Amino acid sequence: MSQSTVLSSHTVSSQAPTPLVRSYNVERSCIRCHERKVRCNKMVPCSACNKANAQCCYPGPEKTKRRSQRGKESQLYARLDKLERVLRGVPEPPHVEKDTSQLDDTISCNDLQSQSPEVLIVQPKSHKIHKTQSEPPEYQDPVLAQGFLVKDGVTTRYINEALLSQVLEKESELQSAIGTPTSASTLERRQAAFGFRGLISNPCISTTDLSTLFPTRSQATRLWHVWLTNVNPLVRLLHVPTTQPLFFAAVNNPTQALPDFSALLFSIYFAAVTSIDDSETNLILGQDRQSALNAYQYGLELSLHLAGFSDYPTIASIQAMSMYLMCRRNHNSGRSGWVLNGLLVRASQCIGLHRDGERFKLSPLECEIRRRLWWYITNIDGRVAEDHGIITGGYGSCCDTKFPLNINDTDLTADMKHTPRSREGPTEMTLPLVSIESSQAMQELHDIISRGPNCAEKVTRLKQSLEDFKARIQEKYLQYCDINIPIQRYAFFLGKVQIGKMEAMVRQQYLKGRAAENLSERVCDESLNHAIRVLEICILMKTDELLANYQWLCNTFTQYSGLTHVLWSLCVYPQSEGAEKAWSAVERSFELEERPGMPALGQKWNVLRKLRDKAISIRHALMSSQAPVNELQNPGPAQMQTVNINEDIYNMAIAEGLMWDLDFDMMSGLQAFSAEYDFQDRGIQS
Repeated sequence: MSQSTVLSSHTVSSQAPTPLVRSYNVERSCIRCHERKVRCNKMVPCSACNKANAQCCYPGPEKTKRRSQRGKESQLYARLDKLERVLRGVPEPPHVEKDTSQLDDTISCNDLQSQSPEVLIVQPKSHKIHKTQSEPPEYQDPVLAQGFLVKDGVTTRYINEALLSQVLEKESELQSAIGTPTSASTLERRQAAFGFRGLISNPCISTTDLSTLFPTRSQATRLWHVWLTNVNPLVRLLHVPTTQPLFFAAVNNPTQALPDFSALLFSIYFAAVTSIDDSETNLILGQDRQSALNAYQYGLELSLHLAGFSDYPTIASIQAMSMYLMCRRNHNSGRSGWVLNGLLVRASQCIGLHRDGERFKLSPLECEIRRRLWWYITNIDGRVAEDHGIITGGYGSCCDTKFPLNINDTDLTADMKHTPRSREGPTEMTLPLVSIESSQAMQELHDIISRGPNCAEKVTRLKQSLEDFKARIQEKYLQYCDINIPIQRYAFFLGKVQIGKMEAMVRQQYLKGRAAENLSERVCDESLNHAIRVLEICILMKTDELLANYQWLCNTFTQYSGLTHVLWSLCVYPQSEGAEKAWSAVERSFELEERPGMPALGQKWNVLRKLRDKAISIRHALMSSQAPVNELQNPGPAQMQTVNINEDIYNMAIAEGLMWDLDFDMMSGLQAFSAEYDFQDRGIQS
């Protein structure tokens, strides 16, 4: 052997670590039994490994190096601190950086997504509801800081209870227990021994043959085109490019459609028939409108019953229920609609619509559909509540869902990986976004008003919030609307009406408690004219021939607040300069609302009728009085005859079971609709 060979072998042997040999020789358990902490009979192979048909390996004679106790202590402290935060429900401070090497057992999002059923962890981000383009703040409410979206087949389940979500994150084996059973032996759902049937469907509805309720293929095709023309532009709940192939596949073979998609079919048919009159319905279906509506409503209820809507809501079933409740207002304006909308909100929260889909790594198309659906449901919930004199608190505290994008349906595809950018200018989503942003701005004003007593600071905040909204909606949407295009004309008028309603709210709050004798005649007339212009826009929306395809929906929304303020003005100051114009707007509004075949009016309308009767009696009394002519010409507020009708109307409202949104203290002497401060009227034109 050469010297170089000896030197190289010596170098290698000197660098190799010398194994530590144990100083004692005892029989040890195999590695598998040691890890599982079960008794090992120390045979080769041992009985436990032999029974499990697993490889049996024993540790070698070398000694294992002990781990540093300092590292264990640091891991223990980190985990104890995390456990304390979980139990207290307090989110971790945003500036704390975790040592991921110490928390090596934390399951990553990708690991969880590989489990069955699929579990998606929400990313702890947040944003202000009305500022979708801004960067989210670093700190978020604890309720929104954690959450799971479990996807199981066609449905999903959202979980954000702090302890349970943390346990599921740590224990991946438990995640499969959250989903519904999918094996053949457990596929059948167990029927409850006692259930509440008939809330959505008839108690005997399961005996009905669903196939007898579907229209023919030709009729379904024509109803689809009616829906595309009259309904879809107003709501945009569906993504037409992906829904249309599914629709015609179901029309071609309706018995093979899933129950939740069958519900969506019947909802589309119901909406299409709602948007047309009797003659057109008879032309398409060969039957009267009411019979068709009854059949499609029955089919919807049966499909929702078969789909188990209350226990297993899906995107399709929620879309169906949303569209049905929107159209139901055209036939029934009772409180049941708002109650059912509450059920719809809860079903939406069950599948996590109130959490933005980006937090769960959903596709851009899924995120956008969920956003459209959630904001439509919450907005219609607040508007329906207004019909019954109720102001809801909104859902902002438990919601981080972004606003939908201002895009067209063609900008989204099912295989898209990256979210498209919002467009500048009019799109198919302009009208829904005007409605969404208006509703959220209205809710923000209600929130400010409800906090503490009235003061100058509150009024300043109200005025600033209103001015911000007016500038935002004008810059983003209204300036691009071409009023020669019907759907853009509708969006423009809707935005102006919403601005007018909010201006009235701010006026009321500013002038609350002011004395009527301090108000000038000019100010009273300006305020009355402002309210009249809002009514005139509503009248135009309900009579304009360009908007004929959309009037079935706007006919369901009565301008209670505008009519209330105009009638109150006519009662308190019956001979103001704008009285005749006001009476013209009032009579035209009542004529349109009480036309034969129009949607039934709720209890709140009875109060407006009573208020109009009071105004008419005051007007007739003044016309027949013997007062000098010079006292009746251009009277100021101090000269105008006023009538104390607060108690009478209030008692009647209570008798009707209403706690509605007339603040009589604010409106005494019509100070609620008078203005002493600079409040410019911006562009509300009939």
